[in-house]
Amino acid sequence: ADTQDSISTDVGSAVTAVGDAVGETADDAAEMLARNIATQQGEEQFTNAGYPLESDLECTATVTDGADEIVIDCTGIAADGKVASLTGTTDEIPGASVVSLSGSFVGTVDGQEVFATDQLGG
Repeated sequence: ADTQDSISTDVGSAVTAVGDAVGETADDAAEMLARNIATQQGEEQFTNAGYPLESDLECTATVTDGADEIVIDCTGIAADGKVASLTGTTDEIPGASVVSLSGSFVGTVDGQEVFATDQLGG
């Protein structure tokens, strides 16, 4: 009976581990897509706001613990040499659109807000 219980426990642990890995893979994929969209569309937002960037935005995207939103955080250098930042959140899982993200996003240059939008790209 101990062997049967041990096998059941091992199988249950393996299933949980696979489920966790699938969840982590999905989170990683969502983070990568969100990061790519934020990088490309964020640069366009800065240009449209009159602050073209000298360097590419470097973005991170992190799925929150509850997996209910993705936090975006980007930095770059504006043409005038000042630090440009893009921050925001989206509750849209990237994939429905590979060119836009809906959420709440703010762009700043040297700490001053230069745009706020509920959509990156589109």
